[in-house]
Parts: sequence; C-alpha cells; structure tokens
Amino acid sequence: MYDLAGKVAIVTGAAGKRGLGRAIANRLAKEGTDVVVVDKFTVPPRGDDLSEGWEGLSSVVNEIKALGRQALAIVCDITKSHEVDEMVEESVARFSKLDILVNNAGLDIYSSIADITDETWDIHLAVNLTGTFLCSRAAARKMMQQGEGGRIVNIASLMGKVGMGNGQTAYCSSKFG
Repeated sequence: MYDLAGKVAIVTGAAGKRGLGRAIANRLAKEGTDVVVVDKFTVPPRGDDLSEGWEGLSSVVNEIKALGRQALAIVCDITKSHEVDEMVEESVARFSKLDILVNNAGLDIYSSIADITDETWDIHLAVNLTGTFLCSRAAARKMMQQGEGGRIVNIASLMGKVGMGNGQTAYCSSKFG
C-alpha cells in the first residue's frame, strides 16, 4: 500500500458538491495528504448546479482543513498550458513538493451526433483529453525535477470503451482518446 501521510496532491475538478473530485480530495486528506483542489469555476457552470447546492472550492478547502490537513484552492482552466504550468508552480511554491496528481476534471455536454456543434466537440477534447495531458506533463516535469518520482492518476470512464447512444458521442470519444 502506498503511504499517503505527508504527501502533497493536486486534484482537478474538485469544486462540485457531490463530485468525485471532492470525494478524492477528502479521502486523500483523511490519509494524511495535503491537497491542492483545482477547478475552472468559482460560480456554478450550469443552472442545475445551483439546485445541487454548489459550494465551490472554498468549501472543499474547509473540509480538508477540518480533517487536520493543509489545503489550497486554485482556479485554473486546464485547457490552457500556461495556466496549468502556473497552477503546478503555485502548488509547489506553497507545499515545497508535489507527489500526486489526480486528473479528475471532466466535461459532458449531451448532444446527438447529428446536432453536435464543432464548439461542443472541441471543448470535450480540450477538457477531457488535452487538459489531462497538460496537467500530466506539468506534474511529471515537476516530479522528475524533484528526483523522487510521484503518482499520476487519470480518472477515466467505461464509456470510453463501450460508448453510449444517448447523446454522449463527444464524451465517449474524448474519454477513449
């Protein structure tokens, strides 16, 4: 078992109230990890998130601190290389190292193949595929520079392998990427 005590992790896509990113960040904190939580949004990206009780990054930070760990919230668009590089640098500046990256951020906009726009297709690939690459590259460079290695965890989806016919063409394609 990998000992997580004293480690530093970045978790992307961590702002949702009931999301996997929040759960991962909290579990890491329970195991003794300091956590940088990252998301693009400081306000709900969709109106239906308001009904789910959107709390954003600050509430995740408070939860982690309540578990006795340090936390940092960073707003970052993972589709932009310079923002990702700055996010990793800020994380290391705060915690002096980076041990774990969890690529959890993802996007799924429902649209049939006949109705999907170029923009919808492009944003799926940008977030789900390119964003994962950009975060992995920036983290790997830092981990290698530190000389101790690290762990990169990519949250995938079975839908990338089996697909779905319910308006998730772009999502399934980007997750298989």
